[in-house]
Amino acid sequence: MGINVVNKFLLISIDCWRYDALSRTNPLFNTPKFDLLTQDFSLAEKFFVSAPATRPSHTSYFTGLYPFEHGVYGQTYLKMFEGIPNLFQLFSDAGYHITGRSERPEVFRFLDFEPFITSIDPNAQAQHLGSLEDLIQHLKQPSNIPQFCFLHFWYTHGGYGMSGIPGAPSLKWLVDQGRMDEALRIYYAAATHILEFKLVEILKQLKLPEWAVFIFGDHGEGICEELIDHGSTLNQNVLHVPLLAHIPGVSNLEFPIPPISAIDLFPTIMNLAGIDVDYHGYGQDLLSPSKFDENRLVLSELDSLYGIGFLSRDNLEMPHRRVTSRTTVDNVEINRYSEGVRLWSLTDGEYLYREDEETGAFVYRHVLSGEDLTCEEPDRFRDAYDTLLVNSNYQHLQAQESTTEETKILEGKLRNLGYIE
Repeated sequence: MGINVVNKFLLISIDCWRYDALSRTNPLFNTPKFDLLTQDFSLAEKFFVSAPATRPSHTSYFTGLYPFEHGVYGQTYLKMFEGIPNLFQLFSDAGYHITGRSERPEVFRFLDFEPFITSIDPNAQAQHLGSLEDLIQHLKQPSNIPQFCFLHFWYTHGGYGMSGIPGAPSLKWLVDQGRMDEALRIYYAAATHILEFKLVEILKQLKLPEWAVFIFGDHGEGICEELIDHGSTLNQNVLHVPLLAHIPGVSNLEFPIPPISAIDLFPTIMNLAGIDVDYHGYGQDLLSPSKFDENRLVLSELDSLYGIGFLSRDNLEMPHRRVTSRTTVDNVEINRYSEGVRLWSLTDGEYLYREDEETGAFVYRHVLSGEDLTCEEPDRFRDAYDTLLVNSNYQHLQAQESTTEETKILEGKLRNLGYIE
């Protein structure tokens, strides 16, 4: 496919955005203005994130690498492996005007791209009460100015705008009471607020024919019997998210038939921009669908050995100089989480296989229905996972700052596969 070089990019991340929180996948969703503005956008129906948490997932979007490759194995890992290019730095080096805004910018602390991201409204203490005016002024650069812009909306995160309402029920309580539809209505209302009000006001200010726009979830949200939120397991409602894409000069973008991953945006964007980068990850250019392996499986990972939540007072107030590695502060290992797990999953877009890396326990289920099924060939997925680990061109980075436990797990895998004795 012959594509002209694009010089304006807008990436919009909606935290906790489920696949069914969109009118194209849920006819009860009421977002007429957003639907009209994005009527020429293409929806990827088999799009999966690399992790069920904000920090590792965004790091995959910005580097094109799976968590085991970029080093942010889970939400509470403090840093990335060193020496990995990210979209912000690459576009900055290429002379682009950079805009990075988030409703919760502190969630990116200590990551390489943190310096590029500030608040949606720098003058507002509570970002969900802030104005879009300052942001829009930064977006509206002259046509000849190359731009790379990233926006991150947090309002859809746990709480869903219910905080401060007297007597407001929790979603967990509603689900436990069998009132799933009510729980989903609350969540859907938060997603509608972002799509129909925030994004509409932003998108209609832009000359969209000039812009490559990608709107995606950093992960979804469970809101089911297995989990309410997102960070404790690899659930299909969390991993399967929407991706809406608009490419200048491309009408009816046809996505590959095999599943696609968050890591595919990196090579796609680099190729659209015409920027040469030394990239050897598993991500593939979405504009070359014929090159995708029809048997492709895409990976998601969860590591909660150090906990699930990052936004503690310690992490928000700690000086950067005290973070001495991915898992140490002042050269002392951070606290372990007694209920921590390491899980991985692979999906072909229709079915999802999930396994506990330490116990070998697994589940196999249908992505859209969530129905648990019998898996006749778990070794097919185990072999595919081992192949991803062993053949990664970034495997050498794992020696930088791996804990003893991580090193043991990796060495065990390599030994089982006959790569080491």
